[in-house]
Amino acid sequence: MIMVIMLLTLVVALIIGIPAVFSMGIASLTYFVLDRGLFEIPDILIAQRTVFGLDSFTLLAIPLFLLVGKVMNESNVTTRLFDFAKALVGHLKGGMGQVNILASVIFAGMSGSATADAAGLGSVEIKAMNDANYPKKFSASITAASSLIGPIIPPSIPVVLYAIIAGVSVNKLLVAGIIPGILMAAALSIFVAIQATRNNFPTEARASLRKIARTAKKAFLPVLTPVILIGGVLTGVFTATEAAAVGALYAIILSTVIYRTISLSHLYQIFKSTMRDSAVIMVILGVANIFAWILIRERIPVTFANTITAITDNYYLVMGLCLIFLLLLGMFLSSIVSITIATPVLVPLIMEVGGDPLHFGIIMIVALMIGEITPPFGMVLFAITRVGELPYIELVRGVVPYIIPILIILIVLIVFPSLVTFLPDLFL
Repeated sequence: MIMVIMLLTLVVALIIGIPAVFSMGIASLTYFVLDRGLFEIPDILIAQRTVFGLDSFTLLAIPLFLLVGKVMNESNVTTRLFDFAKALVGHLKGGMGQVNILASVIFAGMSGSATADAAGLGSVEIKAMNDANYPKKFSASITAASSLIGPIIPPSIPVVLYAIIAGVSVNKLLVAGIIPGILMAAALSIFVAIQATRNNFPTEARASLRKIARTAKKAFLPVLTPVILIGGVLTGVFTATEAAAVGALYAIILSTVIYRTISLSHLYQIFKSTMRDSAVIMVILGVANIFAWILIRERIPVTFANTITAITDNYYLVMGLCLIFLLLLGMFLSSIVSITIATPVLVPLIMEVGGDPLHFGIIMIVALMIGEITPPFGMVLFAITRVGELPYIELVRGVVPYIIPILIILIVLIVFPSLVTFLPDLFL
Protein backbone atom coordinates (compact mmCIF):
# COMPACT_ATOMS: atom_id res chain seq x y z
CA MET A 1 0.00 0.00 0.00
CA ILE A 2 2.88 2.37 0.78
CA MET A 3 4.33 1.80 -2.69
CA VAL A 4 0.95 2.41 -4.31
CA ILE A 5 0.64 5.75 -2.48
CA MET A 6 4.21 6.68 -3.43
CA LEU A 7 3.65 5.95 -7.13
CA LEU A 8 0.31 7.77 -7.10
CA THR A 9 2.05 10.75 -5.52
CA LEU A 10 4.57 10.73 -8.35
CA VAL A 11 1.87 10.55 -11.04
CA VAL A 12 -0.26 13.31 -9.46
CA ALA A 13 2.77 15.58 -9.02
CA LEU A 14 3.69 15.15 -12.68
CA ILE A 15 0.12 15.74 -13.85
CA ILE A 16 -0.21 19.03 -11.97
CA GLY A 17 3.00 20.27 -13.53
CA ILE A 18 5.66 19.82 -10.83
CA PRO A 19 9.07 19.24 -12.49
CA ALA A 20 10.04 15.57 -12.67
CA VAL A 21 13.01 15.84 -10.29
CA PHE A 22 10.85 17.43 -7.56
CA SER A 23 8.05 14.95 -8.26
CA MET A 24 10.44 12.05 -7.63
CA GLY A 25 11.73 13.77 -4.50
CA ILE A 26 8.21 14.34 -3.11
CA ALA A 27 7.24 10.73 -3.88
CA SER A 28 10.38 9.43 -2.15
CA LEU A 29 9.76 11.67 0.87
CA THR A 30 6.17 10.38 1.03
CA TYR A 31 7.49 6.83 1.18
CA PHE A 32 9.85 7.56 4.06
CA VAL A 33 7.14 9.44 6.02
CA LEU A 34 4.69 6.55 5.67
CA ASP A 35 7.33 3.91 6.34
CA ARG A 36 9.29 5.55 9.19
CA GLY A 37 7.12 8.42 10.44
CA LEU A 38 7.34 12.19 10.01
CA PHE A 39 10.07 12.67 12.60
CA GLU A 40 12.05 9.53 11.72
CA ILE A 41 13.04 10.35 8.15
CA PRO A 42 16.48 8.73 7.57
CA ASP A 43 18.31 11.87 6.50
CA ILE A 44 21.74 10.23 6.77
CA LEU A 45 20.61 7.33 4.58
CA ILE A 46 19.21 9.73 1.99
CA ALA A 47 22.48 11.68 1.90
CA GLN A 48 24.50 8.47 1.61
CA ARG A 49 22.38 7.10 -1.26
CA THR A 50 22.60 10.42 -3.10
CA VAL A 51 26.38 10.65 -2.78
CA PHE A 52 26.84 6.94 -3.54
CA GLY A 53 24.94 7.29 -6.80
CA LEU A 54 27.05 10.26 -7.91
CA ASP A 55 30.40 8.85 -6.79
CA SER A 56 31.41 7.56 -10.21
CA PHE A 57 34.42 8.38 -12.37
CA THR A 58 32.35 7.57 -15.47
CA LEU A 59 29.93 10.41 -14.68
CA LEU A 60 32.71 12.89 -15.48
CA ALA A 61 32.02 12.09 -19.13
CA ILE A 62 28.68 13.94 -18.96
CA PRO A 63 29.96 17.51 -18.35
CA LEU A 64 32.87 16.88 -20.72
CA PHE A 65 30.60 15.69 -23.56
CA LEU A 66 28.34 18.68 -22.88
CA LEU A 67 31.38 20.95 -23.14
CA VAL A 68 32.43 19.44 -26.49
CA GLY A 69 28.96 20.01 -27.93
CA LYS A 70 28.66 23.57 -26.63
CA VAL A 71 32.12 24.61 -27.84
CA MET A 72 31.49 23.14 -31.29
CA ASN A 73 28.08 24.83 -31.45
CA GLU A 74 29.51 28.22 -30.52
CA SER A 75 32.58 28.05 -32.75
CA ASN A 76 30.59 28.16 -36.02
CA VAL A 77 31.92 24.82 -37.27
CA THR A 78 28.33 23.91 -38.15
CA THR A 79 28.56 25.94 -41.37
CA ARG A 80 31.73 24.09 -42.39
CA LEU A 81 30.08 20.72 -41.73
CA PHE A 82 26.93 21.69 -43.60
CA ASP A 83 28.87 22.90 -46.67
CA PHE A 84 30.85 19.65 -46.72
CA ALA A 85 27.67 17.55 -46.48
CA LYS A 86 26.08 19.67 -49.23
CA ALA A 87 28.99 19.03 -51.57
CA LEU A 88 28.77 15.27 -50.95
CA VAL A 89 25.04 14.53 -51.16
CA GLY A 90 23.24 17.71 -52.26
CA HIS A 91 22.66 16.25 -55.73
CA LEU A 92 20.74 13.22 -54.43
CA LYS A 93 16.96 12.96 -54.53
CA GLY A 94 15.72 15.19 -51.74
CA GLY A 95 18.67 17.52 -52.08
CA MET A 96 19.00 19.63 -48.97
CA GLY A 97 17.01 17.09 -46.96
CA GLN A 98 19.78 14.55 -47.58
CA VAL A 99 22.36 17.20 -46.66
CA ASN A 100 20.46 17.80 -43.44
CA ILE A 101 20.66 14.13 -42.47
CA LEU A 102 24.37 13.72 -43.30
CA ALA A 103 25.26 16.91 -41.41
CA SER A 104 23.39 15.58 -38.37
CA VAL A 105 25.30 12.30 -38.57
CA ILE A 106 28.63 14.15 -38.58
CA PHE A 107 27.56 16.54 -35.80
CA ALA A 108 26.27 13.57 -33.77
CA GLY A 109 29.90 12.61 -33.23
CA MET A 110 30.41 15.89 -31.34
CA SER A 111 27.27 16.90 -29.46
CA GLY A 112 25.75 13.77 -27.87
CA SER A 113 22.44 15.62 -27.53
CA ALA A 114 19.39 15.85 -29.81
CA THR A 115 18.45 19.27 -28.47
CA ALA A 116 21.98 20.62 -29.05
CA ASP A 117 21.86 19.34 -32.63
CA ALA A 118 18.41 20.89 -33.20
CA ALA A 119 19.30 24.25 -31.68
CA GLY A 120 22.84 24.59 -33.08
CA LEU A 121 23.05 22.85 -36.44
CA GLY A 122 19.28 23.21 -36.94
CA SER A 123 19.41 26.96 -37.42
CA VAL A 124 21.96 26.57 -40.24
CA GLU A 125 20.06 23.72 -41.88
CA ILE A 126 16.63 25.38 -41.83
CA LYS A 127 17.96 28.71 -43.14
CA ALA A 128 19.78 26.98 -46.01
CA MET A 129 16.72 24.92 -46.92
CA ASN A 130 14.41 27.93 -46.79
CA ASP A 131 16.81 29.91 -48.99
CA ALA A 132 16.68 27.02 -51.49
CA ASN A 133 12.85 27.35 -51.62
CA TYR A 134 12.01 24.18 -49.70
CA PRO A 135 8.69 24.27 -47.82
CA LYS A 136 9.25 25.55 -44.30
CA LYS A 137 7.38 22.62 -42.76
CA PHE A 138 9.55 20.10 -44.61
CA SER A 139 12.75 21.91 -43.58
CA ALA A 140 11.77 22.02 -39.91
CA SER A 141 10.44 18.45 -39.84
CA ILE A 142 13.51 16.73 -41.29
CA THR A 143 15.73 18.88 -39.06
CA ALA A 144 13.83 17.69 -35.99
CA ALA A 145 13.87 14.05 -37.08
CA SER A 146 17.56 13.97 -38.06
CA SER A 147 18.59 15.52 -34.72
CA LEU A 148 17.50 12.29 -33.00
CA ILE A 149 20.60 10.62 -34.41
CA GLY A 150 22.73 12.78 -32.06
CA PRO A 151 22.36 10.70 -28.86
CA ILE A 152 22.67 7.35 -30.71
CA ILE A 153 26.05 7.80 -32.41
CA PRO A 154 28.77 8.36 -29.78
CA PRO A 155 29.33 10.50 -27.79
CA SER A 156 26.00 10.25 -26.01
CA ILE A 157 24.88 11.56 -22.63
CA PRO A 158 21.85 9.18 -22.40
CA VAL A 159 24.17 6.23 -23.11
CA VAL A 160 26.46 7.18 -20.23
CA LEU A 161 23.50 7.47 -17.84
CA TYR A 162 21.97 4.15 -18.87
CA ALA A 163 25.31 2.35 -18.68
CA ILE A 164 25.92 3.56 -15.12
CA ILE A 165 22.43 2.68 -13.90
CA ALA A 166 22.23 -0.69 -15.70
CA GLY A 167 25.79 -1.66 -14.81
CA VAL A 168 27.00 -2.26 -18.37
CA SER A 169 30.20 -1.13 -20.07
CA VAL A 170 30.06 2.51 -21.18
CA ASN A 171 32.65 1.85 -23.89
CA LYS A 172 30.67 -1.07 -25.34
CA LEU A 173 27.37 0.80 -25.22
CA LEU A 174 28.85 3.87 -26.94
CA VAL A 175 30.26 1.71 -29.73
CA ALA A 176 26.97 -0.23 -29.98
CA GLY A 177 25.17 2.92 -31.12
CA ILE A 178 27.20 3.38 -34.33
CA ILE A 179 25.34 0.91 -36.57
CA PRO A 180 21.84 1.82 -35.25
CA GLY A 181 22.64 5.52 -35.80
CA ILE A 182 23.72 4.87 -39.39
CA LEU A 183 20.59 2.76 -39.99
CA MET A 184 18.41 5.59 -38.69
CA ALA A 185 20.12 7.98 -41.09
CA ALA A 186 19.62 5.56 -44.00
CA ALA A 187 15.93 5.09 -43.19
CA LEU A 188 15.35 8.84 -42.97
CA SER A 189 17.27 9.31 -46.23
CA ILE A 190 15.00 6.84 -48.05
CA PHE A 191 11.93 8.52 -46.56
CA VAL A 192 13.14 11.95 -47.69
CA ALA A 193 13.75 10.62 -51.21
CA ILE A 194 10.16 9.33 -51.31
CA GLN A 195 8.85 12.67 -50.05
CA ALA A 196 10.95 14.55 -52.61
CA THR A 197 9.66 12.40 -55.47
CA ARG A 198 6.04 12.92 -54.46
CA ASN A 199 6.38 16.68 -53.97
CA ASN A 200 8.94 17.37 -56.71
CA PHE A 201 11.42 19.01 -54.31
CA PRO A 202 14.52 20.56 -55.93
CA THR A 203 17.99 19.08 -55.85
CA GLU A 204 21.38 20.76 -55.87
CA ALA A 205 23.80 20.63 -58.78
CA ARG A 206 26.43 17.92 -58.43
CA ALA A 207 29.52 19.42 -56.80
CA SER A 208 32.83 19.26 -58.63
CA LEU A 209 35.73 17.33 -57.16
CA ARG A 210 37.47 20.65 -56.54
CA LYS A 211 34.51 21.92 -54.46
CA ILE A 212 34.31 18.67 -52.52
CA ALA A 213 38.04 18.91 -51.78
CA ARG A 214 37.72 22.56 -50.74
CA THR A 215 34.80 21.94 -48.34
CA ALA A 216 36.50 18.80 -47.02
CA LYS A 217 39.60 20.84 -46.22
CA LYS A 218 37.53 23.37 -44.27
CA ALA A 219 35.63 20.65 -42.40
CA PHE A 220 38.63 18.35 -41.84
CA LEU A 221 39.59 19.48 -38.35
CA PRO A 222 36.02 19.50 -36.94
CA VAL A 223 35.35 16.06 -38.46
CA LEU A 224 38.43 14.80 -36.61
CA THR A 225 36.50 15.27 -33.33
CA PRO A 226 34.29 12.16 -33.70
CA VAL A 227 37.23 10.29 -35.22
CA ILE A 228 39.27 10.98 -32.09
CA LEU A 229 36.39 10.13 -29.74
CA ILE A 230 35.19 6.97 -31.46
CA GLY A 231 38.59 5.82 -32.67
CA GLY A 232 40.15 6.16 -29.22
CA VAL A 233 37.42 4.06 -27.61
CA LEU A 234 37.43 1.42 -30.39
CA THR A 235 41.19 0.97 -30.27
CA GLY A 236 41.29 0.94 -26.47
CA VAL A 237 43.62 3.94 -26.30
CA PHE A 238 41.38 5.55 -23.69
CA THR A 239 38.10 5.01 -21.86
CA ALA A 240 34.87 6.86 -22.61
CA THR A 241 35.58 9.37 -19.83
CA GLU A 242 39.13 9.96 -21.05
CA ALA A 243 37.78 10.28 -24.61
CA ALA A 244 35.42 13.01 -23.41
CA ALA A 245 38.34 14.87 -21.81
CA VAL A 246 40.48 14.58 -24.95
CA GLY A 247 37.54 15.69 -27.10
CA ALA A 248 36.88 18.71 -24.88
CA LEU A 249 40.54 19.77 -24.99
CA TYR A 250 40.63 19.34 -28.79
CA ALA A 251 37.43 21.37 -29.24
CA ILE A 252 38.79 24.19 -27.06
CA ILE A 253 42.12 24.33 -28.95
CA LEU A 254 40.27 24.22 -32.28
CA SER A 255 37.93 27.09 -31.43
CA THR A 256 40.26 29.37 -29.46
CA VAL A 257 43.68 28.84 -31.06
CA ILE A 258 43.18 27.56 -34.62
CA TYR A 259 39.90 29.16 -35.75
CA ARG A 260 39.85 31.88 -33.06
CA THR A 261 36.05 32.05 -33.19
CA ILE A 262 35.71 31.92 -29.39
CA SER A 263 37.37 34.44 -27.10
CA LEU A 264 38.50 33.57 -23.58
CA SER A 265 35.60 35.54 -22.10
CA HIS A 266 33.17 33.66 -24.34
CA LEU A 267 34.80 30.37 -23.34
CA TYR A 268 34.26 31.28 -19.70
CA GLN A 269 30.54 31.75 -20.41
CA ILE A 270 30.48 28.34 -22.09
CA PHE A 271 32.08 26.82 -18.98
CA LYS A 272 29.39 28.42 -16.81
CA SER A 273 26.61 27.16 -19.07
CA THR A 274 28.11 23.66 -19.04
CA MET A 275 28.31 23.73 -15.23
CA ARG A 276 24.63 24.71 -14.96
CA ASP A 277 23.48 21.99 -17.36
CA SER A 278 25.70 19.41 -15.65
CA ALA A 279 24.34 20.40 -12.24
CA VAL A 280 20.78 19.89 -13.47
CA ILE A 281 21.61 16.39 -14.70
CA MET A 282 23.43 15.51 -11.46
CA VAL A 283 20.54 16.71 -9.29
CA ILE A 284 18.13 14.60 -11.34
CA LEU A 285 20.44 11.60 -11.05
CA GLY A 286 20.91 12.09 -7.30
CA VAL A 287 17.16 12.20 -6.60
CA ALA A 288 16.56 9.34 -9.03
CA ASN A 289 19.09 7.22 -7.13
CA ILE A 290 16.99 7.53 -3.98
CA PHE A 291 13.81 6.75 -5.93
CA ALA A 292 15.43 3.74 -7.62
CA TRP A 293 16.81 2.50 -4.28
CA ILE A 294 13.27 2.51 -2.84
CA LEU A 295 11.99 0.55 -5.84
CA ILE A 296 14.73 -2.05 -5.43
CA ARG A 297 14.28 -2.22 -1.64
CA GLU A 298 10.59 -2.97 -2.13
CA ARG A 299 11.44 -5.52 -4.86
CA ILE A 300 9.35 -3.67 -7.42
CA PRO A 301 11.57 -4.70 -10.41
CA VAL A 302 11.44 -8.36 -9.36
CA THR A 303 7.68 -8.24 -8.75
CA PHE A 304 7.13 -6.47 -12.05
CA ALA A 305 9.26 -9.00 -13.92
CA ASN A 306 7.50 -11.95 -12.28
CA THR A 307 4.09 -10.48 -13.08
CA ILE A 308 4.91 -9.96 -16.77
CA THR A 309 6.59 -13.36 -17.18
CA ALA A 310 3.58 -15.02 -15.52
CA ILE A 311 1.51 -13.64 -18.40
CA THR A 312 4.08 -14.33 -21.11
CA ASP A 313 7.76 -15.16 -21.25
CA ASN A 314 7.99 -14.65 -24.99
CA TYR A 315 10.98 -12.40 -25.61
CA TYR A 316 9.41 -10.47 -28.49
CA LEU A 317 6.10 -9.88 -26.69
CA VAL A 318 7.94 -8.58 -23.63
CA MET A 319 10.12 -6.34 -25.80
CA GLY A 320 6.99 -5.05 -27.51
CA LEU A 321 5.37 -4.21 -24.17
CA CYS A 322 8.54 -2.45 -23.02
CA LEU A 323 8.69 -0.52 -26.29
CA ILE A 324 5.11 0.72 -25.90
CA PHE A 325 5.83 1.72 -22.30
CA LEU A 326 8.97 3.65 -23.30
CA LEU A 327 7.24 5.44 -26.17
CA LEU A 328 4.49 6.60 -23.80
CA LEU A 329 7.02 7.55 -21.11
CA GLY A 330 9.06 9.56 -23.60
CA MET A 331 6.02 11.63 -24.52
CA PHE A 332 5.77 13.08 -21.02
CA LEU A 333 9.27 12.99 -19.50
CA SER A 334 12.73 13.96 -20.68
CA SER A 335 15.01 11.14 -21.80
CA ILE A 336 17.29 11.62 -18.79
CA VAL A 337 14.44 11.31 -16.28
CA SER A 338 12.90 8.41 -18.20
CA ILE A 339 16.18 6.49 -18.19
CA THR A 340 16.69 6.95 -14.45
CA ILE A 341 13.13 5.78 -13.69
CA ALA A 342 12.71 2.97 -16.23
CA THR A 343 16.14 1.31 -16.23
CA PRO A 344 15.98 -0.31 -12.74
CA VAL A 345 12.49 -1.66 -13.53
CA LEU A 346 12.84 -2.86 -17.12
CA VAL A 347 16.38 -4.25 -17.25
CA PRO A 348 15.65 -7.12 -14.77
CA LEU A 349 12.56 -7.98 -16.84
CA ILE A 350 14.53 -8.10 -20.08
CA MET A 351 17.22 -10.27 -18.48
CA GLU A 352 14.50 -12.57 -17.10
CA VAL A 353 13.34 -13.39 -20.64
CA GLY A 354 16.88 -13.87 -21.95
CA GLY A 355 17.59 -10.37 -23.26
CA ASP A 356 20.91 -8.54 -23.26
CA PRO A 357 21.02 -5.28 -21.22
CA LEU A 358 23.55 -3.88 -23.72
CA HIS A 359 21.18 -4.46 -26.63
CA PHE A 360 18.19 -3.20 -24.64
CA GLY A 361 20.05 0.00 -23.77
CA ILE A 362 20.14 1.07 -27.42
CA ILE A 363 16.50 0.05 -27.88
CA MET A 364 15.52 2.15 -24.85
CA ILE A 365 17.45 5.23 -25.96
CA VAL A 366 16.13 5.15 -29.55
CA ALA A 367 12.55 4.72 -28.23
CA LEU A 368 12.96 7.62 -25.80
CA MET A 369 14.43 9.79 -28.55
CA ILE A 370 11.15 9.44 -30.44
CA GLY A 371 9.58 11.14 -27.43
CA GLU A 372 11.74 14.19 -28.18
CA ILE A 373 9.67 14.85 -31.34
CA THR A 374 6.24 13.84 -30.03
CA PRO A 375 3.84 16.13 -28.17
CA PRO A 376 3.15 17.30 -25.57
CA PHE A 377 6.69 17.68 -24.13
CA GLY A 378 9.13 16.94 -26.97
CA MET A 379 12.15 19.14 -26.26
CA VAL A 380 13.34 19.01 -29.87
CA LEU A 381 9.94 20.30 -31.00
CA PHE A 382 10.32 23.36 -28.79
CA ALA A 383 13.87 23.96 -30.04
CA ILE A 384 12.86 23.69 -33.71
CA THR A 385 9.78 25.86 -33.17
CA ARG A 386 12.12 28.57 -31.94
CA VAL A 387 14.87 28.32 -34.57
CA GLY A 388 12.53 27.46 -37.45
CA GLU A 389 9.89 30.10 -36.69
CA LEU A 390 7.13 27.55 -37.31
CA PRO A 391 3.90 27.17 -35.27
CA TYR A 392 4.04 24.24 -32.87
CA ILE A 393 0.96 22.45 -34.26
CA GLU A 394 2.18 22.75 -37.84
CA LEU A 395 5.58 21.34 -36.85
CA VAL A 396 3.93 18.38 -35.08
CA ARG A 397 1.89 17.59 -38.20
CA GLY A 398 5.00 17.73 -40.33
CA VAL A 399 7.29 15.66 -38.10
CA VAL A 400 4.90 12.79 -37.17
CA PRO A 401 5.42 10.90 -40.50
CA TYR A 402 9.16 10.79 -39.81
CA ILE A 403 8.51 8.63 -36.76
CA ILE A 404 7.60 5.76 -39.12
CA PRO A 405 11.13 5.05 -40.48
CA ILE A 406 12.61 5.30 -36.98
CA LEU A 407 10.04 2.83 -35.63
CA ILE A 408 10.88 0.46 -38.48
CA ILE A 409 14.56 0.62 -37.51
CA LEU A 410 13.58 -0.04 -33.88
CA ILE A 411 11.74 -3.21 -34.89
CA VAL A 412 14.70 -4.31 -37.04
CA LEU A 413 17.06 -3.79 -34.08
CA ILE A 414 14.78 -5.85 -31.82
CA VAL A 415 14.58 -8.72 -34.33
CA PHE A 416 18.31 -8.63 -35.13
CA PRO A 417 20.23 -7.88 -31.89
CA SER A 418 23.56 -8.52 -33.62
CA LEU A 419 23.19 -5.14 -35.36
CA VAL A 420 23.73 -3.61 -31.92
CA THR A 421 26.23 -6.06 -30.45
CA PHE A 422 28.40 -6.67 -33.53
CA LEU A 423 30.86 -3.79 -33.12
CA PRO A 424 31.29 -4.13 -29.33
CA ASP A 425 31.93 -7.86 -29.72
CA LEU A 426 34.37 -7.23 -32.57
CA PHE A 427 36.46 -4.48 -31.00
CA LEU A 428 35.88 -4.71 -27.23
